Amino acid sequence: MNYVRLYRRVEIDGKKGKLTLKSYAKVPYNISMDIESSYASGSRETTTVTVLGMPKEDINYLAKGANARVYAGWYGENGTSNNVGIIMEGKLASPTPSTVDSSGKSTTITIVDGSNYDKIAEIKKKVTTARSVSAQKTLDQTITTYNSKMNAQRRKWIDNHPNATSKQLRAYSHTIITKKSAFAKKKRQEYVKQKANHTAKAKVSKKTKYKPLSFAKNTKGSSIIKKIAKEAGIKIYKLKLVYDKKFTKGYTAKSKPMAAIKSVASQCKTPISYPNGRLEIADYSKNKKSGLHLNYDTGLLSEPEPQDDSDDGLQHYQVTALFRPYFTTGYIFYLESTVITGWVLINSGTTSITDDSGQSTLDVVDYSKYKKKNSQSVKKAKTKDQKAKEKLDAANRKKLKEKQRRRRKK
Repeated sequence: MNYVRLYRRVEIDGKKGKLTLKSYAKVPYNISMDIESSYASGSRETTTVTVLGMPKEDINYLAKGANARVYAGWYGENGTSNNVGIIMEGKLASPTPSTVDSSGKSTTITIVDGSNYDKIAEIKKKVTTARSVSAQKTLDQTITTYNSKMNAQRRKWIDNHPNATSKQLRAYSHTIITKKSAFAKKKRQEYVKQKANHTAKAKVSKKTKYKPLSFAKNTKGSSIIKKIAKEAGIKIYKLKLVYDKKFTKGYTAKSKPMAAIKSVASQCKTPISYPNGRLEIADYSKNKKSGLHLNYDTGLLSEPEPQDDSDDGLQHYQVTALFRPYFTTGYIFYLESTVITGWVLINSGTTSITDDSGQSTLDVVDYSKYKKKNSQSVKKAKTKDQKAKEKLDAANRKKLKEKQRRRRKK
């Protein structure tokens, strides 16, 4: 397909209804609209849309926190075929007031990737524990409580009658003993009667606490992430871990849900990203290769430039190419150039679309080397976890032997 016409569409679910802005050089959709977008592994990014001559009635649709979607792509020569796709979905951060510059009146709309889950409070589950006390024990406690009450009454009488004779003291003490005996006799008779009728009941005491969300021993990382996300209302569009680690000691989510998810994902050697504004926790080494072969005939605009500032042990290259809506984190394509030729994976990138051009600047790495690094990382993690498990099993065996030894002594 020959790319001849840039298409842009912004949809905003505003407070007054849905606002749709379109631009593809065709009346009435020929408004001037510039888009600057970025994407990277591990962070939420922003997209800015600058509209020239936006009517006041359209500006009134804009409200912070409103849902927004940005689409872009190319139309072919016949005006029907196209490769238009969504390039981001998120929330309006802060639509700025209209400004007047050399080009005229413009309105800039800032959209942040996806939903902000970082502010969701720590999840705590209501836990009610019930402790059952036998009917016999309850009876004994009732009698003991009454006896304590009578003893306190006797001590108070003695304090209030300092001049009482021995005879008077013995008489009062006898009264107290008689009351205690009568009470105990009555309660025991009631208990025997209840027991004979099978109505003697145990006393149940309940205690309620709120505890952090916790998981049993040997729970997989994927199960932990899914449960936390479900409880917190976090939507994950794709979950495919590099290493689905088993948490041998279990796991307790003592932090905010998103922080806990990031921690578990990190231990599972898996990056978190927001391709097209949608939260993904994915193993990019398992992504399918696309059908794109990028060269100077298909949209490569200049020779890739090696980058020297990476800290992940991989050689990165900066690639400048004609914009495609499917360019995003984790996208794999075949690159043909004098600097590097082969399958590459996008680590991050930026997109710039104006009335006259659509261009993407990509940070890519060699796909085979990326896969190899992932494989080595998983191997190290598995070895480390296996050693930790063996150490834990040895400690548990030692505790069991010590327990058995104490029992034998008894």
